[in-house]
Amino acid sequence: MFNIKTYDYSEKDFDNWNLDCDYHCIYILENGKDAYVGETNNPTRRGHEHDSDRLKNKNKKYGFTKMHIISGQLSEETPAKHYENLLIKLMKVDGKYNVVNRNEGERPHYYRKNEFELYFDKLWIQLEKKGLVNTKSFEMIINSNLYKYSPYSVLTERQHYALTSIVHTIESGETQPHRDDFKSRPILVSGDAGTGKTVVATALFYYLRNSTMHKDKKIALVYANPSTRSDIQDVFESISGLSKNDIISPVGLAKQHYDIIICDEAHRLRQGKNLGMYFTHFKRVNEQLGFDNTHDELDWILEKSDCQILFYDEKQITSPLDIPQSSFNKRLYERKRGIRPILLEEQMRIRAGGEYVPYIYDILYQRTTTIKLFEGYDFRLFDSFADMANLIEEKENCYGLSRLCTGYAWKWKGKKDKTLIDINIDGVNIKWNSQTGGWLSNPATKKEMGSIYTLPGLDLNYAGIVIGPDLFFDPIDNKIKIDKDNFFDKKVKDGVTDDELRNYILNTYAVFFTRGIRGTYVYVCDKNLTEYLKRYIPM
Repeated sequence: MFNIKTYDYSEKDFDNWNLDCDYHCIYILENGKDAYVGETNNPTRRGHEHDSDRLKNKNKKYGFTKMHIISGQLSEETPAKHYENLLIKLMKVDGKYNVVNRNEGERPHYYRKNEFELYFDKLWIQLEKKGLVNTKSFEMIINSNLYKYSPYSVLTERQHYALTSIVHTIESGETQPHRDDFKSRPILVSGDAGTGKTVVATALFYYLRNSTMHKDKKIALVYANPSTRSDIQDVFESISGLSKNDIISPVGLAKQHYDIIICDEAHRLRQGKNLGMYFTHFKRVNEQLGFDNTHDELDWILEKSDCQILFYDEKQITSPLDIPQSSFNKRLYERKRGIRPILLEEQMRIRAGGEYVPYIYDILYQRTTTIKLFEGYDFRLFDSFADMANLIEEKENCYGLSRLCTGYAWKWKGKKDKTLIDINIDGVNIKWNSQTGGWLSNPATKKEMGSIYTLPGLDLNYAGIVIGPDLFFDPIDNKIKIDKDNFFDKKVKDGVTDDELRNYILNTYAVFFTRGIRGTYVYVCDKNLTEYLKRYIPM
């Protein structure tokens, strides 16, 4: 990726240096206290020039003793100038050296900017290991005793890396417009289910709130999903220095302008479609912001904040309420805005590893013919619902956080009449989840059936998934199809095409498949679909 080679600058034998490349590179001159960052396509010439400058000008007599030359993913002039700019800014913030550059270099705008920004994130980690910058002390803040009492685990190396990249991006100002007629770029953190987006989002908020550089700024953490918002509010209420009021709904954006908005589960942000009773609030906020109802909750975030960090997974879009990826991209990737990408790639939730989530989508969308086995992960298909339900109960008693869940393939009969049974599967009666927020932590709900409104963003030890009669397998067409007559969520069903509905239903089940930390159990109502899944899931 990058090569960082150190030369003894004090000996001044620049012409004898064995340089690794003759392309553009970055260099750092330092004496243990002061540092100068530069960009060049000729390190030998720059070595001579800096030495000459030092002799001619007493103000430049820093007595540099080492020259660190960084080569690799910046052999072109434009990205090298970009890296020079970022290093000057961030090393000044970092504080390990007194950075003596009089200006911050050029701030280029170029076609492959996102690609090279992702490379830069990896460079900083190498600089940390080389001892050329301080390691950001996220752990010292996040691993304090008070924070340890939250359900969030200590950051892994990959999560620390993502958090470092986000903070550096904020502190360098690199997302700010490079020209007056451009707009600031949101930071878009992408990752599959289970890669730790929520952990990083909450840790980022905690860090910013306790950082001397950011603690006086107006910052909020946005959740569109009420159940997830309620759960995170409970966490923040128990941590000293934080408040449940730090967690807001998109509607809360109408109350004030924010310096920084962190939006977790940005794929849950809503547009003006199938909103039901929420439409009254949606319309009111648009009116307050001077928008019409073609605008949505993403527009609110962009309008009411100076800096945005959006955690996003397009594969978890499960409803026409959710802003579609095409519309999301249109706002973020437009010519005069763009994004600053950051990737989360390490599977943190599911013990099956990084290949599991793509495999699930490949199965449901029929993109594979190869079975994969996941050692150490309890992944099973059942031909008896009662057996699966009994095993989930055993796992609940042993490990906790073990629940049944399904798509909206049964009417909610007990919503108004609590005596009615909602779901009957092979003679077993079950009621739908009696609450959304806090459902997982309520002991009284252990034998209820979870829905897409209770489980997104939450971790289970074991997930017992029922694929209901809303999906079936057509052996003639060799295709998984939907049965609209057995799907009862009007907010998802109304006004969408059959293909759109199929995608929403498949994505809903994929979300359930990615909840279980230790294991995932599956029962399927349609026998043809069971036969199809037998090819890919052990029994």
